[in-house]
Amino acid sequence: MSFKLCANLNFLFLESNANLLDRIAAAGKAGFRGIEIGYPSEDILEKVVQSQKIVGIEVALLNISTNGGDKYSAGPTSIPGGEEQFKSNLSESINLAKKLRCKKIHLMAGKQTEKSVGEHHQTYVNNLKLAAKMLAQENLMGVIEPINKYAVPGYFLNTYNTAIDVLKEVNSPNIKLMIDIFHLQHICGNVSNTFKELQPYIGHIQIAQVPHRHEPDVPGELDYGYVFEVIKNSGYDDWVGCEYKPKGNTVDGLGWVSKYGLKL
Repeated sequence: MSFKLCANLNFLFLESNANLLDRIAAAGKAGFRGIEIGYPSEDILEKVVQSQKIVGIEVALLNISTNGGDKYSAGPTSIPGGEEQFKSNLSESINLAKKLRCKKIHLMAGKQTEKSVGEHHQTYVNNLKLAAKMLAQENLMGVIEPINKYAVPGYFLNTYNTAIDVLKEVNSPNIKLMIDIFHLQHICGNVSNTFKELQPYIGHIQIAQVPHRHEPDVPGELDYGYVFEVIKNSGYDDWVGCEYKPKGNTVDGLGWVSKYGLKL
């Protein structure tokens, strides 16, 4: 196996309304070696750091802080007029990433506001250029992710063409593309060819079946036996995030891992 599977704790191990600390422990118990997490609430920040150390699990991806109110609930990176909030949120996220020894931060773009697309685009590029410098100082990577219009209506970064244009403008090895195969299929399909075209920009990958975002082996639009071969053959050898909604109990649904010849 050329890549590693990590559990996205915004989606997995939510049984009995488990809190983030419980989910970290549950992921470790299930055999995952890595996790993806959102930015924790302030009251449990240090407890998350302690829990990660106790469980002995790697934080593969951290979402940027969305502090600052509802305007930034889907991320602060492209919001015109929110540049200082973005810088503050990124600084918070870098500090936490260092404590967690996490190497990647998802720089969530945010939703379109009353400002023009052009203003959002320029704000996005400027903030990512700043982020590239801040992340480079700490040897960290920022990733940007196109999200389909059905999952998050109004999300600013909703096409791969825009993402690649932005990455070319920013032109930094510290800002890369996150491909969620779920969103890739919704946005443009043609997964194998599109994946190959995007390969030079990829910094992180996530998976889920389409259209209902369940386990990869449930009936749906994608043949994940084939998709996993595409990822393997690309030479990608980093984390692949399991960002799906289990149809039932999280652990009971993990049979797909061995089914496809993979390991946690």
